[in-house]
Amino acid sequence: MSSVVSHEIRNPLAIISNSIYFIKTKLAAGGAALDPKVAKHIGIIEGEVRHSNEVIEEMLAFTRPRELNLAPVALNSVVKDLETSYQVPESVELKTVPDPADPVVGADMEALCYAVRRVLDNAVQAMPEGGSVTLGCSLDGGLASLTVTDRGPGFPGGDGEKPFEPFFTTRPRGIGLGLTIARKYLELHGGSARAGNVPGGGARVVLSLPLSK
Repeated sequence: MSSVVSHEIRNPLAIISNSIYFIKTKLAAGGAALDPKVAKHIGIIEGEVRHSNEVIEEMLAFTRPRELNLAPVALNSVVKDLETSYQVPESVELKTVPDPADPVVGADMEALCYAVRRVLDNAVQAMPEGGSVTLGCSLDGGLASLTVTDRGPGFPGGDGEKPFEPFFTTRPRGIGLGLTIARKYLELHGGSARAGNVPGGGARVVLSLPLSK
């Protein structure tokens, strides 16, 4: 059902997006500047289309089976890739802490980065007024971990399991699947995901994977 509904919604969203592009091109013909009010509302439409596509992507990631293409992955490379590619709001600072040992795991790079991005999304959205998010890599025995720590309000009641439940969210927007998908992808790798509050304020999500043999 998710696949069918997503397909039927994506088609009109694509048409809306193409139509907006056509309108912008016509309005800007001849080098004329867009009316500020028109530009504002075009931006609103584009933002809502983008948000709708992100919701569809999460639904499909949650419902569809995922086949992994495993290969050796250095976790510091994941940290570095996200440091340069993940877009944070101007009010949020993304800090990275690689591990000198640079642990290597057997992973699907695309799937692993997707899982970490969902955790980063959750951290950023927990701080609408801004703050800092730290993405770190660490090694503990036979496990390597990617840890995301924010300085938001933390998880309600300090419950580290509730955020992984499908469709659980404390925000007015969003469908509450980000951390659920992150755990799903980590478990497909033979790893785990856990969460909890940080003393002094904030939340921490730890994604752990067994070291590559």
